[in-house]
Amino acid sequence: MKRRTLLATGVAGLTAATIGRPAYAGPADRQPTVALVPLDDRPVNTYCPQMTAASAGAQVHLPPRELLGRFFTPGDGAAIARWLSATDDVDGYVISVSMLAYGGLIASRTAAPTLAAALENLAAIRNLRSTRPEAVIEVHDTIQRLAITSTGTELDNYRALLVDWAKLYDQVVNLGHEELRARLDAVRAQIPDQVVEDYLAARARNHQVNRLMVEWVADRTITHLVLSEDDTAPVGLARAERVELEELVARLGVGDRVEIFPGADEVDALLVARVVAAGTAPSYRVEYAGVSGEDWTAQLEGIPFAENIRRHVTAVGGRVVDGDADIVLAVNTPSAAPAQRAADLDAFVGRIGGLLAAGTPVIVVDPLIVNKADHELVARMEARLDLTALLSYSGWNTGGNALGLALGHGTARWAHLRSSGNGYGVPDLRGPGQAHAEYLLYRFVKDDSWKNVVQVEAYAHARARGWDPIALTPEQKSYFDGWVRDRLVPLTERYFVDHFAGHRVVLGRRGAQNFTATLAHFESARVELPWDRLFEVILEPRLRLS
Repeated sequence: MKRRTLLATGVAGLTAATIGRPAYAGPADRQPTVALVPLDDRPVNTYCPQMTAASAGAQVHLPPRELLGRFFTPGDGAAIARWLSATDDVDGYVISVSMLAYGGLIASRTAAPTLAAALENLAAIRNLRSTRPEAVIEVHDTIQRLAITSTGTELDNYRALLVDWAKLYDQVVNLGHEELRARLDAVRAQIPDQVVEDYLAARARNHQVNRLMVEWVADRTITHLVLSEDDTAPVGLARAERVELEELVARLGVGDRVEIFPGADEVDALLVARVVAAGTAPSYRVEYAGVSGEDWTAQLEGIPFAENIRRHVTAVGGRVVDGDADIVLAVNTPSAAPAQRAADLDAFVGRIGGLLAAGTPVIVVDPLIVNKADHELVARMEARLDLTALLSYSGWNTGGNALGLALGHGTARWAHLRSSGNGYGVPDLRGPGQAHAEYLLYRFVKDDSWKNVVQVEAYAHARARGWDPIALTPEQKSYFDGWVRDRLVPLTERYFVDHFAGHRVVLGRRGAQNFTATLAHFESARVELPWDRLFEVILEPRLRLS
């Protein structure tokens, strides 16, 4: 198989190291702590991992905010490498290669960061292993998506063409579909040479670093590695890169310590949960709303969703089973026919209600619609379920994103409740219980109310003013900070009153006794746009327990 655009040469490792004790190796009375180098500075990669940990009584240490960059301004990988080397007394490290090597996810999609600079920053992982030979070092990197980032410049004219070209190139050159060559040549002729060269340079550099990370798993520099396919497809240059990486993983015999799956933004939270829940090895049974995940592939993904579930579950330290399980993953898949949809959702929510009534822990994954929750599902859940009884919920962005965010939060919370009888008193459990409720509220409001209502109105309002919703000026961003805040804060408070207030949240268990507290009051919510666009929002609700 020819892969002319892919670098097949890895970078040799230096010295081997042994892996020692599990993450929870510190004193029993110390709050578990994870040092996180995030994918970028957006809430999904900072707030979500922090709240995942907080719901389990753990905390996340992040590099100083000014080192993480913002939007098109890359983070300072060299300074983050120094921060990482100076950070100790933690239970594990979760490190994004995209941030450490290039300055974040958007920077990783450009050819600007050099391979030499990336490798110099990544040496911090080697140094970490050398100075802390027993440390748990969780690492993740992305297999670059097919599309370049929208910049609001002339380059945007070639985004769709580059995706088409990358898919056709893979089909013709790698998979031998010569009947598509004329289409390949026609698309290529519409893209300037420099655009293609920069695109391929970034892909080649990133692929070489991906290979290096696999080699570092083999020599035990890295404890465990996730390579996530960012907005992928069944064909394309990303598929060809994934195949090469899978072959390298098999050849080096590290398949038990490397997962490759569709996703990206969820992996920070997922690996934080892996550290927090280390040693618990939860089992999960999957129940679908509609068709089996074996027969459905989510949009922007290249494998059946059931396989993506298995890989995410393995990455968090668990396993999927057919029978009795510690946790049920209730997954919203499409119905076999549109006429069945209402009945399928009714039955699905009914099954969730029955599981909750029986005391079964439930995680709800809503991967059906890209970039937002399925409101038809959420509305039924609001009407028929105690939302606060769920371990977690997510319907954010791609299928893999929704899966990993819900799985990380739910697993961390389950592990905390499982260990809550080990000497903790009720006051020690209130903080994690409050964080859990705040994060659940965040997820429902952000994934459904924000995405399906407020964001739609915001996009329309921006366009009515002649503004680009995904490329705001600083003045337009300041305007929309207030506009969004004025709508989202009262909406969040109203959601709390309607679906959370007065409900009792389980804080912990000791034997047959449950410790609970009442969700008493909505205190406040921080709301603003993290970047100069309306695609995502910072929403940080604060609640009070009684």
